[in-house]
Amino acid sequence: MNFFIILLNRTIDILKYPVALVAVLLTFELFHVLYEVLEYVYVHLEFYKDFFMGMLAYMVSWVLIFRKISGKWFFVIEHEFTHTLFALLTFHRINAFVATSKGGGFINFSGVANGNWLILIAPYFFPTFSMIIILLIYFSEVQHYPILMILLGYTFLYHIHSTIEETSHKQSDLQRVGLWFSWSFLPAANLLAIIGILSAIPNDRIEFLRTLEHLYAYLALLLADFIKFIL
Repeated sequence: MNFFIILLNRTIDILKYPVALVAVLLTFELFHVLYEVLEYVYVHLEFYKDFFMGMLAYMVSWVLIFRKISGKWFFVIEHEFTHTLFALLTFHRINAFVATSKGGGFINFSGVANGNWLILIAPYFFPTFSMIIILLIYFSEVQHYPILMILLGYTFLYHIHSTIEETSHKQSDLQRVGLWFSWSFLPAANLLAIIGILSAIPNDRIEFLRTLEHLYAYLALLLADFIKFIL
């Protein structure tokens, strides 16, 4: 098992800088895609009323409740949970999970050395709570959509808020991964996460798979142009 984890970690580490390069190449196009998505949302505002109600609920709950009772502790729990999730997804065993009311936390996992960069950087782009709601939407009946849309809007704004709060050059996770890599990878990763959340709203004609196909075609075109240039 340890050999498999070593191989998996090494593979992820080898992909680190190719992933960063792809992220940089896609960042501008992802901004363009997000603009088109937001333009669609603006034209169909009535369709998204439950989603916006959830966003408003988050703003109100943060201002009136969580900000006054060490609400950032909740950020820490979700942050460490996301580390834990990606550690488990890459077959590391969790030995300790700590989140304190003072805003500190850590996980300790066993398996192989220091794990991989994906475990370290995951909380800075992956919308864990929104993904839970998206899974519930996928397995739910239509009559449950309104409440789930409210929860999706709530977790959507939470993700944006927590990511802004947590992302800093002083973060030890980002320092360990490398600041240049972090600033290359995270903009595209977060744009894709935002588009993914908005794509999860049922029957809104925003299809995440179509977005991925578009990005693949965009990369292929860039590669073809580069090959023509060097030849």
